[in-house]
Amino acid sequence: MKSLLRSAVVLALLGAGAAQAATITVTSVGTMPTANSWYLTNFRGTSNGYTSNTFAGITNANPRNGNGSVEMSSTDGSGKADFAYSWGFVSGRTLGNVDVVGLDWFRAAGSSAPHLAPAMRLWYDADGNQNTAGDRGYLIWEQVYNGATIQNAWVSSDLEDDYWWQRKFSPVGTTVEDYDMTLDAWAAGTTPVTPTPQPFDRLSTSTAILGIEFGIGSGWAGTFRGFVDNVRIGFTGEETMNFNFETAGAQVPEPASLALLGLGALGFAARRRKQK
Repeated sequence: MKSLLRSAVVLALLGAGAAQAATITVTSVGTMPTANSWYLTNFRGTSNGYTSNTFAGITNANPRNGNGSVEMSSTDGSGKADFAYSWGFVSGRTLGNVDVVGLDWFRAAGSSAPHLAPAMRLWYDADGNQNTAGDRGYLIWEQVYNGATIQNAWVSSDLEDDYWWQRKFSPVGTTVEDYDMTLDAWAAGTTPVTPTPQPFDRLSTSTAILGIEFGIGSGWAGTFRGFVDNVRIGFTGEETMNFNFETAGAQVPEPASLALLGLGALGFAARRRKQK
């Protein structure tokens, strides 16, 4: 009965246009920060003085849709690789307006630390004022704080109601160790509860979201290999962006995107109900 009701709700929302999604095929990633384009950043590997034999790029080793996905691997704790997409200050792209955020991820068996999986980040400016840059940082999602990590299977994670922790840019790399704050809690200006009180950026519904990132590393012990695809972000009043990573020349089918769109619509409805 519940599944029938869920299907009916999805179809009703789709028919009403509650959550539109634009699938954007990505076949290449830059090496320099560029607005409204994906680029590789924070790369640490043997090519730039680290001991990890790190790999990060679009491959056909484990496709999710079409013939590709982003593959990432590291061989020790010095490795790191992030993929970023930034747009800067855009009217309406605020923490209070985030309706959809998610990704599909895959953790390969043989990765040594059982809790590790690709992370997702929202880049924020706390007061939404581009003239004050000292209040910026990340809200970071990790599977380890939101449930069990699955191996050798693609997982589609919708993160709107999950837990996100904060890392401030100033002072550099300040970690706010509260791992059970939702986006709604951050947007409400909630004070984090931490074992030791720490400086934090107090956020609000007006906090500007400047971009998104996903990646691996930053002190991960041991080896890791995994994949990411269908990275998505949407704001109230805008079409959801669904980034489908493919190798060049792919004949790309419509992704599991009707399913993704349905999940996004349900997530949207759930968040709105909760806020009311």
